[in-house]
Amino acid sequence: MAKVGDKVYIDGYTSMAQQNSGEDTIKKIESRFDEITGEKFDIYKVSGDWYDSRDGSCYSNKNSMYYIEMM
Repeated sequence: MAKVGDKVYIDGYTSMAQQNSGEDTIKKIESRFDEITGEKFDIYKVSGDWYDSRDGSCYSNKNSMYYIEMM
């Protein structure tokens, strides 16, 4: 279970985005419910965006070229 202050690696889906990859920390954590399954999951605020704890994708911007990986 992740907590505020944990380090994450921000990586990119494209080669351009990968040039801006780097480390950061989780600033906030909130919970959401999946609209289809009703499953509860967390989202993490990192570098001004929210990321889905299930797959690391950017939750707040579906067109984002970035995702996070726990360190």
